[in-house]
Amino acid sequence: MRASSIPVFRGRRALLLHKPDRDRQVLESQLTRLGMLVECRTAADPSHWPLIDLCLFEADANKRHIFPWASGEPDIPLIAVIGSETPERIQWSLAQGVSAFLVKPVRSNGTYLVLMQAEHNFMRNSRVLAEINELRERVKSRRIVFKALLKLMKLWAIDEDQAFDRLRSVSMQRSVSVEELCVSILCGEVPIGPDPVAELRNRAARNSNNS
Repeated sequence: MRASSIPVFRGRRALLLHKPDRDRQVLESQLTRLGMLVECRTAADPSHWPLIDLCLFEADANKRHIFPWASGEPDIPLIAVIGSETPERIQWSLAQGVSAFLVKPVRSNGTYLVLMQAEHNFMRNSRVLAEINELRERVKSRRIVFKALLKLMKLWAIDEDQAFDRLRSVSMQRSVSVEELCVSILCGEVPIGPDPVAELRNRAARNSNNS
């Protein structure tokens, strides 16, 4: 790992969701020593989350924590502090999108390693999720374009290449993307009249005959 990519934790705000005990004391001490601003609570208030950069939560808590994002898609790195390594608790923690596990009893060392692991995994998972969402949008856009093409092909009795040429020409005239134009066509926002190319050809033919 290059020095420029090593995360700096000093000044970051950490929320520690854990009951008051030795493990919480050790964790708070370790995080504070790393220069982090630590807030310890047994449960989170919705108003806390916009101010937090990282969260460590007790996975063994009797009442499971509720996070303000879609399951498995956390906005910040999550670290599960776990003592009972049961499959059910581990599976639930993984479903929340945790970036790392910290096994209890918490020791006086190892916290920095877990923070580094959590930061690395969170950034990697965020990139993968962004790529997946981008691919989904591309697939969605292609479906929309395909539907618009079919509509024009049927209406104007032209082939796919000709329909796409028409779309591209109109999109350039309107200074919008082909995808945006297709959405407008399918929503009925853009009225579809006669084939403009066919109209030009017919007009040219009429002028030629008249001359």
